[in-house]
Amino acid sequence: MSQSAETEALKQDIERLKNDLSELAKSYKAEGEKRAQAGVDSARDKYGELREEALRRKQDLGSEIEARPFVSVVAAFGVGLLLGKLFGR
Repeated sequence: MSQSAETEALKQDIERLKNDLSELAKSYKAEGEKRAQAGVDSARDKYGELREEALRRKQDLGSEIEARPFVSVVAAFGVGLLLGKLFGR
């Protein structure tokens, strides 16, 4: 094999290597984007679940206060008094 043929073969090998590396980088990028989107979707789902739970608890608390207003006022007063003593020092 002549030196120019070896040089040409080496150039072709380098070009194939560049193409392979480019494809590998694209593949890693696509996989990373897919995983990031899955994480975002999971976070959105969890946020929705937590939001629904908070709304449910808010409604439960409102119902409890409506059912027992006197007990709620006394409890709130007691908690306020306790916090005042703790933080008043």
